[in-house]
Amino acid sequence: MRAKGYEIKGESIVTASGSIEEGAAKYISFRPLDKQRFVRGSTKSLGKEYTKERIRERIEMKCEQKSVIPKKDYSALRLIDTSDEKFQNSPGLQQWATIENLKIAAQSYNEVGSLSDLKHQITVKTEAGKSAKQSVVKLEHRMKDLAEIIKYAEQYKTNRSYHIAYKKSKNPDAYFRRYESQFILYGGARRVLEQIGINLKGLNVDKLKAEYQELMKQKNELTSTYKNCAKEVQSLNRKLENL
Repeated sequence: MRAKGYEIKGESIVTASGSIEEGAAKYISFRPLDKQRFVRGSTKSLGKEYTKERIRERIEMKCEQKSVIPKKDYSALRLIDTSDEKFQNSPGLQQWATIENLKIAAQSYNEVGSLSDLKHQITVKTEAGKSAKQSVVKLEHRMKDLAEIIKYAEQYKTNRSYHIAYKKSKNPDAYFRRYESQFILYGGARRVLEQIGINLKGLNVDKLKAEYQELMKQKNELTSTYKNCAKEVQSLNRKLENL
């Protein structure tokens, strides 16, 4: 603290036996050279790290507060083009760019190993992404067809009761005229489902919806896969360019 220009008072004086000298001030205080007043090293004033007790603990335990600097991923960067005019006119900037480029190339090489390995990784990831995307397209076609089936299945199920009631009606013609729109929806849905080859006796709308949800889950997983593959291929291609 003194090296940074602070005046300090209230320090505890430790005797040869290691005990604290009696009568020492309760608080340690600090004053920058450009200020008039001292500020107490209390929890209220400067925070718990600047109380006398906490400072002593930190000294005795040799605790150091260090900032965690994240490791820079050089391999994900592109080489700096030092042919630009700004580098030609600044030897210092050119030296910095050269060092950065060496770091980029070194990390790229360390992570990859060899050009043949890198090209193989690119091929594998490209094919994996392509396969995942093709599967997504197939799933989307299946989901579109299934959504159509669910639509007509619900339409059939909702209006089937009118068809049953019609057969039991004492006056079928009057009943038909009254619920004609429901009969039209029922008949249309039934024809579509029969043409598709759906077994109407075993029709289960909930089961169809569950199948659709499962397809949606697979689609999301495969979409994530091919997007991740695309990102990895992009990163690998950048390393290839760097090398």
